[in-house]
Amino acid sequence: MPSEPQPKGTYTLDLKHPALHLSVLPDAGLYVHRFPRGTAVPSAFLDAGDAFVSVTRTKDEVSVVADKAATEAALGKAEQLGGAWAALKIAGPLEHHMVGVLSQLSQVLKDAKISIFAISTWDTDYILVTRDKLAGAKAELLEAGWVFD
Repeated sequence: MPSEPQPKGTYTLDLKHPALHLSVLPDAGLYVHRFPRGTAVPSAFLDAGDAFVSVTRTKDEVSVVADKAATEAALGKAEQLGGAWAALKIAGPLEHHMVGVLSQLSQVLKDAKISIFAISTWDTDYILVTRDKLAGAKAELLEAGWVFD
């Protein structure tokens, strides 16, 4: 198991477990788009095939994280645009009862003063770091015992 309960409700993560291995998504960068609340998600994102696209809609805003190609297709439609980000993927699938995966990973990056943007799916988590911080993030995580495939 990638995570084992310890006394007093703490958990120890087995960073060598394949489900917790990390990889860097091979793309030309991800971009975060902010649209006003109620905005329909542009079709460029919905028609992006197998490209990385994450859509979050709340009562306050619509946020889309997408790769460069989808971003270029939707250019000029967002209220705000930020990037480029690199994505670190936790291999997964992660069990939903696991405790502390994002916390432990993000603590390493916090200590290195590297800002993150986290995205979770049913199977796994993604940690986005600005592309200029990717090499440093990877080095810090390796030093902390995380494994990259």
